[in-house]
Amino acid sequence: MAPLSLVLAAICLVLVFIALVEAAAARLALPQSIVLAALGIVLGSIATFGEATVLAPVASLFNDLPLSAETLTLLLLPPLLFDAALQIDTRRMLDDAAPVVLLAVVAVCVSTFAVGFVLAPLGTQPLIVCLLLGAIVSTTDPLAVLSIFREVGAPGRLSLIVEGESLFNDAAAIALFTIILGAASAGAAVTFTDGVVVFFVDGLGGLVVGAGLGIAAAGVMALTRHHHASLMSVTVALPYLSYVLCEQLFHISGAMAVVACGLVTASRARSGRSPGSWKHVREIWEQLSFWSNSLIFVLAAFLVPTLLAGISIETGIATVLLIIAAFAARALVLWGFLPLMPRAALATTLSHRARVLLWWGGLRGALTLLLALSVTESGAIDEDATSFIAVTSTGFVLFTILVNGLTLRPLMRMLGLQDLSPFEKDLGNGARALAGEAARDAVRDAALIYGIGETTAASALEAHAAAQREGSNVPVAAKTRLGLALVALAQAERSALNRHGETSIVSPRVAALLNREAQRMGEAARASGRLGYLRAAERALGFGWEFRAALALQRLIGTRRLLSSALAYRFEKLMVRRIVLQELARFTGERIEPVLGARVAGVCRRILRRRQSKLDRAVGALSLQYPHYAAALEERFLRRVALEREQREYRMLRQEGLIGAELSTVLDRELRQTNKGVARALRLDLSVDKRALVGAVALFADLPDASQAAIARLLRPRLVVPGERIIRRGDRGDTVYFIASGAVEVDTGRERIELGRGAVVGELAAFFGGRRSADVTMLGYGELLVLDGRAFRALMADNDSLRRAVEALAAERQAATNPPGGERLDTAAQVAG
Repeated sequence: MAPLSLVLAAICLVLVFIALVEAAAARLALPQSIVLAALGIVLGSIATFGEATVLAPVASLFNDLPLSAETLTLLLLPPLLFDAALQIDTRRMLDDAAPVVLLAVVAVCVSTFAVGFVLAPLGTQPLIVCLLLGAIVSTTDPLAVLSIFREVGAPGRLSLIVEGESLFNDAAAIALFTIILGAASAGAAVTFTDGVVVFFVDGLGGLVVGAGLGIAAAGVMALTRHHHASLMSVTVALPYLSYVLCEQLFHISGAMAVVACGLVTASRARSGRSPGSWKHVREIWEQLSFWSNSLIFVLAAFLVPTLLAGISIETGIATVLLIIAAFAARALVLWGFLPLMPRAALATTLSHRARVLLWWGGLRGALTLLLALSVTESGAIDEDATSFIAVTSTGFVLFTILVNGLTLRPLMRMLGLQDLSPFEKDLGNGARALAGEAARDAVRDAALIYGIGETTAASALEAHAAAQREGSNVPVAAKTRLGLALVALAQAERSALNRHGETSIVSPRVAALLNREAQRMGEAARASGRLGYLRAAERALGFGWEFRAALALQRLIGTRRLLSSALAYRFEKLMVRRIVLQELARFTGERIEPVLGARVAGVCRRILRRRQSKLDRAVGALSLQYPHYAAALEERFLRRVALEREQREYRMLRQEGLIGAELSTVLDRELRQTNKGVARALRLDLSVDKRALVGAVALFADLPDASQAAIARLLRPRLVVPGERIIRRGDRGDTVYFIASGAVEVDTGRERIELGRGAVVGELAAFFGGRRSADVTMLGYGELLVLDGRAFRALMADNDSLRRAVEALAAERQAATNPPGGERLDTAAQVAG
């Protein structure tokens, strides 16, 4: 083994080559992954064949490098997977979860078995070895795929699907590879059922452990959120801890654990960490990812000459069949399984052109080579099978890089996926107009400030206008200009949320969620114009699955803690969005109207007023029910504004030299102390005094205290949201509802009556039987106390005065419902609930 100093020198030399590769790839207009692969192959060839040439010193430097599959995998794979997970927005990926899972997990299994059953009939290797080869070549290298798709400008949704596929595909393929390699080395027969069980146990076990580590790490990061170096240290340790713990201690999938840990860490960091600290972490991880991606690609390609040493006619034929089987399996998934997803309402349709690009873009790279190398080093299978796997997998990787990689850009041009849509072209024209107006203002201001003559300024403006004239003289249709304005509004909304989140004026968690919703509005406006934008805005005001789950849990088992948190979270979301909408109104007047015209700006104002009106109703419903909490939220927002401005002023005074470092430290410490109190979560109290409510109900007002206490014990509280139907006309009901807070609307079909706190609905149907004769709908947020019909009837039987009061109420409602001379209906049918 070479001395450590020579190893470090070789690694440093490789890093220098990698830096030159990035510049060379840009100059040659080639994907960086292809040039990195070429660099690795050249270095590997020098190390293998250069000892007898003038390159002997370089060959000796690289020849004794301690490059093993285990070393490269342990050092470079965890950070590579972890960074890929950090970059993915988990909630956005859930929109395309079905195709991601299909391509990442199902496609791995299909490809593995397709390769195995195509190559096994050749007779050169047994089925288990062919299946092992299938698992090895099922990995789609993250660098090879993502770098090329970003460079050639693949559509946004397509890139998101490829990111998710690349992330989970590697983890699934590694888990499957480990299972098959274990079966091959043991030499024992393994049934298909055994393999499936082990695959899911390893994979799901890794996901659970990784998610648990991510949640635990979130608690540690909460203590270090204001310390950049400490936060970075935790995130660097996480992928290695996850991988080693699962692989060595639990013997489950370490790759799955790293992926899950990265997703959980990123999700919780975006919603709960200091935005400035997390931005610092992401910037450093971008550099670490660049090193990991580049090194693993170059060092794996470095081994290509060694892996190809056993090439023969038989392995050449097997490589051709391998290429055909792998791409046929991917085609089967994309055109056979993927179209089933929209029919099952699991995903939106993916165009044939996009599927062609996904099919041809399934490149293999460093991870495939590493897995092949690990087989050669493991000694688990015989030498002939090892050589077969090494040669065929390496040939397949070279084919995908050199053939697929070099033809991907022409294929995109042929498919027209790089071409801008008419909307995007008009969007570009509007963007040029917007930027051009800002540039002209900047020229006029600069000339005025710096005393440059009007003639020179006019000449500069004319020269700038001439340079822009070619792209900006195409007229933009009114409908397209409105689409551009709505996209601009969505982007302005995202910018405002990012700004408020970074300054901690609003909660980073709320800012991150609303940012995603604003992004969906922009995408909807881009695809469907005004209608799409309004639909996306309407969905953003709806109740999310977290709130619905908390509400269902409260009704099922009575717990209110999760519901209180979910309701408080919704409250804050609505308040923040109302603040941002007011900023969008100013943006419309200052930015959209000067560029896109008064007519488009007027439509935007009407759309914003429509959003504002619905938002005000939603906020008003909550504020009416919880006025003290609404006031506390508004007060906390204003205090955050004050703290942010105070901090900015201290920073400016420090930069200007008006205060010294010691005083600045004291002032910052005071601000942090004050901010702890402001940042503390507000508690929304959803408790209900059932005993007090029972006493406020007219039916129970005259009952003894003991009877009222007994009734209160029978009642079950239920939070009801605006618009929720409590009672439906025509249904058979056996439940009584007491209104603790809020108001309901009773619609008898002839008239509508509002009932408020202390009123009772449903008691007549529960007492007399029969069907409900009215619809009862909640007007705002409210609290109901629910009593089972059997308990209510038992209560009536034990108390004559209460029974007579209910009968009198039934007669009163019957008289109110039937006008004089009208048809008289049965008392049993005349019930408001």
